[in-house]
Amino acid sequence: MSDSDLRALLSAEHASALGAMQSSKLDDERANAMDYYLGRMERDMPAPEGRSRAVSFDVADTIEGLMPSLMEIFTGSDEVVQFDPVGPEDVEAAQQETDYVNHVFMNQNPGFLVLYSFIKDALLSKVGVVKVFWETREQEERETYYDQTDDAYALIVSSPDIEVVEHSEKPDPYQQQLAPPQQDGTQPGAQAAQQPQQPPQQQPMLHDVTVVTKKTYACAKVMPVPPEEFGIERGARSIRDCNYCYHKVIRTQSQLIEQGYNESQVEELSTYRAFTNPEELARDTVDEASFAGEEVNKAARLVEIIEHYVRLDYNGDNKATLYKVTTSGDNGQVLKLDGKPDIQPFDSIPFAAMTPIIMTHRFEGRSIADLVMDIQRIKTALTRGMLDNLYLHNNPRVEVAEQNAGDNTLDDLLTSRPGGVIRTKSAGGLNWQVVPDITGSVYPALQYLDARLEQRTGVSKQSQGIDANALQNQSATAVNQVYTASQARMKLIARIFAETGIRDLFWLLHAVIKKHGEKAQVVRLRNQWVNVDPRNWKTRDDLTINVGLGTGSKADQLAHLMAIISLQKDALLNGLTNLVTVENLYNAAKGVTKLLGHKDTDAFFTDPKTQPPPQPKPDPEMLKAQAQMQLQAAKAQADTMHQNAKMQADAALEQQKFEHEKQLAYLDMGMKQQTHNQALTHAQQTHEINLQQIVAKAAAAQHASETKAAAQ
Repeated sequence: MSDSDLRALLSAEHASALGAMQSSKLDDERANAMDYYLGRMERDMPAPEGRSRAVSFDVADTIEGLMPSLMEIFTGSDEVVQFDPVGPEDVEAAQQETDYVNHVFMNQNPGFLVLYSFIKDALLSKVGVVKVFWETREQEERETYYDQTDDAYALIVSSPDIEVVEHSEKPDPYQQQLAPPQQDGTQPGAQAAQQPQQPPQQQPMLHDVTVVTKKTYACAKVMPVPPEEFGIERGARSIRDCNYCYHKVIRTQSQLIEQGYNESQVEELSTYRAFTNPEELARDTVDEASFAGEEVNKAARLVEIIEHYVRLDYNGDNKATLYKVTTSGDNGQVLKLDGKPDIQPFDSIPFAAMTPIIMTHRFEGRSIADLVMDIQRIKTALTRGMLDNLYLHNNPRVEVAEQNAGDNTLDDLLTSRPGGVIRTKSAGGLNWQVVPDITGSVYPALQYLDARLEQRTGVSKQSQGIDANALQNQSATAVNQVYTASQARMKLIARIFAETGIRDLFWLLHAVIKKHGEKAQVVRLRNQWVNVDPRNWKTRDDLTINVGLGTGSKADQLAHLMAIISLQKDALLNGLTNLVTVENLYNAAKGVTKLLGHKDTDAFFTDPKTQPPPQPKPDPEMLKAQAQMQLQAAKAQADTMHQNAKMQADAALEQQKFEHEKQLAYLDMGMKQQTHNQALTHAQQTHEINLQQIVAKAAAAQHASETKAAAQ
């Protein structure tokens, strides 16, 4: 197919698609619904000057009343959807895929906000749309390091993901290398002359470096699409089976160039201005359409491109194939991506859509706003009339006879103030007109309209919390019936959402992860680190939407689970272990835990699959014999221990006796040694005395002899 034929085909498909500018009825209805939601009713109900401008916000109140319950239904548990296994051997794989896909949606994507936009767009604008695609982007992180040593600098730049963009160095003032001191007193010059010269050592440096780290991130993305940016062929009944749909993409100039689109083509695209689309203008609440200074920052300039998803015979083989073609928003020129026209074969259209009220055999349904706008108009008219009536009560008109009117009467009447004086020619010359009170008729009409609104949408005071006045003079059964009836339509809307848009969203998300999963990942699922490899996943078409519908409120579900647990206990007490297993008990406990608001079941109960199987119970007679044997063994062991204790006590006693006798012997020996030493000391002293006496006698004799000799 030639480029001109392709452009003509895409232009014709885009012009005739629902959601394009030519679909004025659809655009006007959506824009009108947005105006009613925001309370802007000047087009349908202009207020005369000096009259009430009050607005009844029934569209906004109804949609905001539905949102909490619908969000609780879809996000109140860990699993928005579950994938069914295709065989007995596929149970664990299906559970892992369920956990991982829900993990990608709720954690790697803003899952709560995606569902919020998805549901709210459907309630307000007839259809909610989300897009599922694989995103690969390169992220740059810039870091600057100051005063790094040589080793630290070498470590920083050694990573292959690091790119040095700025680098400077300077000498390290704290690590100056000093010349070694001279030990022999010689001059450095003389020593240098005697020894061979050594090469100078490199001086340490400090480095200032700026690096950029480039990392590539790839993951499955889910993005809500504004209804005015999506269009589908007329007569289409579903996105999966349609032949054409488009997505108007608003991106900045730098984003498109970064994605690989031709720079010159992107720069030639005109700046996007949301002045012509009535839906975008209705959504604009803070004058966002005024692009002041958009030409100053060229990189942030918004431009429009169109992604066409069309089934056509592009190769001329009489076989229609799905293609994605990206064109500019101005003249329909095909953009170039990485140097080639952006014409890519596609497996499936990457959009999921849902509508709250299905028009059978049609893609577009009815919104909640369509059901409520006429009631809002009527209630607005009644409210304004009632307020105007009250205003006239506060400022009634007055009748003044001309013969009673003085020169100052009209001036006094025109100046209305509390306690003011009105001067007349005669007393009683004024007659105040009594305005009939119509509020008694307006209130029943408003109540009737509220009842009609509840019948149409299911939103009531009972569905948002029981009013204390509603419990007066009513039985609990009657109140519960009113509550159940008000919930029926809301549950139907939730089921429609579950079986259409939510199912398609997760089917697309599973397919995208399976197709683009290039390697296994280690992910924490159910408080365990598991290895997930999407390349080994099966192609799944069977999904069970886990939204908890049809089982009543949380209190009712908890009561039902407690009744099931009671039956399980009765079965186990009667020995019916083939009827109730440990896994059945764990599932019941897990359900109770989740209903009580705790998502982490493993914090309270342990999955029996992760534990070794329990040992079978032995025969009671065998247990009795084992008990007797254990008793005899314990008795023998006790006797042995008693004998051992007795022997140890006797040995200890003998040891103590031996030590006592040993101490006595030591004491006796010591006493004998002391006595002997004392005897030796006494004998020695006696001997010394005797020697002294002998010496004295000898000296006396010698003295006498010497004296005698001298005398002679």
